[in-house]
Amino acid sequence: MVKKTKPESTSSVRYDSKAFHVELGKRIRKLRKESGLTIRDLIVDHGFHTTQLTRIEKGEGISVPMLLRVAQAFQVPIETLVAGLGRIEVSVESRSKTSKD
Repeated sequence: MVKKTKPESTSSVRYDSKAFHVELGKRIRKLRKESGLTIRDLIVDHGFHTTQLTRIEKGEGISVPMLLRVAQAFQVPIETLVAGLGRIEVSVESRSKTSKD
């Protein structure tokens, strides 16, 4: 008896780090503006440096400790900052070989 199976479609989650940083920078800038804060406010009230904030908002990267500081400054869960960023869904077809029983 020969059994044939159909290809199964599964999804594989991948991330684009550059897209992640750019989208995160935009999200942080939007959150800052919605909160009515300026970069100067974050410097004075939370001890950030101008270069740190401008680089983050431009999407040039952020360290985990800095991400935690940003979440704390805005009083939001870290998940709120990173949810869905840089995610690429790729459809992968796995093909089963014809098997003989």
